Amino acid sequence: MLMKRLVALLGMAVLGLAVQAPVSGAEHAAVGAAKCKMCHKVQFDSWSQSKHALAAKPTECEACHGNGADYMKMSVMKDPAQAKAAGLIAKPDKASCLKCHKPDEIKDEMLAKVHAHKAKP
Repeated sequence: MLMKRLVALLGMAVLGLAVQAPVSGAEHAAVGAAKCKMCHKVQFDSWSQSKHALAAKPTECEACHGNGADYMKMSVMKDPAQAKAAGLIAKPDKASCLKCHKPDEIKDEMLAKVHAHKAKP
């Protein structure tokens, strides 16, 4: 009887921790590419011509740069450390690509091309 109570208490404790723990990736809310375009029009226009944008299931900005609800404020974006803490991935790396691609699909020259968003003149 005591053992059953201990197991039940342990189960409730584990469930309580699981409910409180944030789900990876859901820590920050997504805002969508239209919000990104408001401040990053040149980069958005460059991205909109890319294979990622033109795919059957487009890969939006936040898939690579992190969900933006917590870093989209100008005061946060102007502070790189604060933006990173708020979820911004300023320069995605090969590991970021592995969320969607297989390792043998990722080539250095492709990574450079993907990151070649046009900069403001």
